[in-house]
Amino acid sequence: MISKPHFFIASFLAILFSVQSASTESRPNIVLVMVDDMGWSSIGCYGGMVETPTIDRLAKNGVRFNQFYNGARCCPTRATLMTGLHPHQVGIGHMTLPVKSAVDPKPGDATSAFALLEADRSEVPASYQGWLNTDIPTLPEMLKSAGYATYMTGKWHLASEQSETWPLQRGFDRFYGHLAGTSHFFVPANLHRGNQRIQAEGERYYITDAISKQAIEYLKVHDRTKDEVPFFLYLAYNAPHFPLQCMPEDYEKYKGRYLEGWDILRVQRLAKQKRMGIVPESTQLAPRTENIPAWDSLRAEKQVEMDAIMATYAAMIDRVDQNLGKLVSHLEASGELDNTLILFLSDNGGEAESGAFGRFNYAELGKYGSGGNKYGKGWASLSNTPFREYKHYAHQGGVQSPLIAHWPKGISSKLNSSILEQPSYLPDLVETCLDIGTASRPELKNGKSVPKGEGVSLVKTLKGSSDRIHEKAFFIEHEGNRIARDGNWKLVSYYDNSWELYDLDEDRSESNDLAERRPEIVKRMDQAYSKWAKRSGVVDWNIAKDYNVYDAIKRKASQ
Repeated sequence: MISKPHFFIASFLAILFSVQSASTESRPNIVLVMVDDMGWSSIGCYGGMVETPTIDRLAKNGVRFNQFYNGARCCPTRATLMTGLHPHQVGIGHMTLPVKSAVDPKPGDATSAFALLEADRSEVPASYQGWLNTDIPTLPEMLKSAGYATYMTGKWHLASEQSETWPLQRGFDRFYGHLAGTSHFFVPANLHRGNQRIQAEGERYYITDAISKQAIEYLKVHDRTKDEVPFFLYLAYNAPHFPLQCMPEDYEKYKGRYLEGWDILRVQRLAKQKRMGIVPESTQLAPRTENIPAWDSLRAEKQVEMDAIMATYAAMIDRVDQNLGKLVSHLEASGELDNTLILFLSDNGGEAESGAFGRFNYAELGKYGSGGNKYGKGWASLSNTPFREYKHYAHQGGVQSPLIAHWPKGISSKLNSSILEQPSYLPDLVETCLDIGTASRPELKNGKSVPKGEGVSLVKTLKGSSDRIHEKAFFIEHEGNRIARDGNWKLVSYYDNSWELYDLDEDRSESNDLAERRPEIVKRMDQAYSKWAKRSGVVDWNIAKDYNVYDAIKRKASQ
């Protein structure tokens, strides 16, 4: 017979254990999927022509955010996504430093430029140092402290030469991918497993397939060894970032689909978006910029070439969706899908860094092992329909990202297939993950104070109990391109230009500048932006552009 004291102790421990177990079991897994340089309207559920049945299924059984903002470029977006802070607050006010171990020296390279560059950066402000500040906790570090297993595959692009800035040292248990900002898809030169640089293995290697397969392998091992522990998986695709390279079978699927050209297809896409409820009926199509020729003015041969380069871009996104299908199938088979929050987004808008036509070798397009290609402004304008501008810029085409959230156990079933119009941005995702993971941001790291997170958890929104996410304005800056977003108002400017003001409830494509008619709103939002920029470490781009590490390398290499 058990004595009463022992009975009560045993009962208490049993209850405590069951509560702890229930708490652990109830915490969802988190899968954060980010694609690279994909324009807002490329995928099917945002009006695009690429066949993305898996992503569309996640949207149908989840929610789409229709006014979600990224950081306009690779590094700034990643810096915020991993910390919940603005990129300037964590050392990446512009871009990262190059990583020597991730670069294959080529004849003519001035490798000494790296050492000179590092020496020259002694006077660069910490907000532009070029790597993720090690005194700032990362999302995987915070989730790991709360009991999560943490895995990453794909593109990091937050590192310096020092390995303490690499994924394993920033909170991930396992890592397979590349540290630098871009990678060859067939023969990656900067591939890493953990901290070790490795060579790609296997026939018909393709990095989109490889990082997806490795992610699933991590989860299979997790299921066998840590089934009671929730996991955080960060799957950071390099696709469809240049070099545009795809598998031949995917290329054949899309070849010929874009021969109508960017002018007609943009009109058709906007009409489809209106039918889908993606944009208001009042939305106008942003005009084709002057340096993009009318499609009908191109020779037939040029149109065929342009179709081929866009088919390559589409094929790369298609391949991402194929692999996400395998990941979702694994989660279903393991019984984890319903209690896994899946977030899907893009790091910036479509890129247009190589003129109207891009840069490509037509003879190689669609072939296994092909060289690097870019698709140019003409097609980027289609990818970003109906918006203005591209990657780098603060207008909608540069900073508006698709965001899909899928979590059957956590999202109100009443919201399935819904399109949420509340403005939100990257820091909100970090606060959401911390919220559902019952993780917290420490007050100190390495003996230094840790800033409070800049975002707002989306959990109430996902449960249908919150109409507005941000009660105050939020801000973004990259290369002098600036945003202040407050409710329906968006204040935006190009580098060294005056502010423009748009009512995005009525004017999603930023066609009607209201700055002169509403100077009081401009003044209020400008003052708020200036206060934010000062506390966040933003430096005027006329000065900060001299911190551009890539231009510095070119200058030093030529000396």
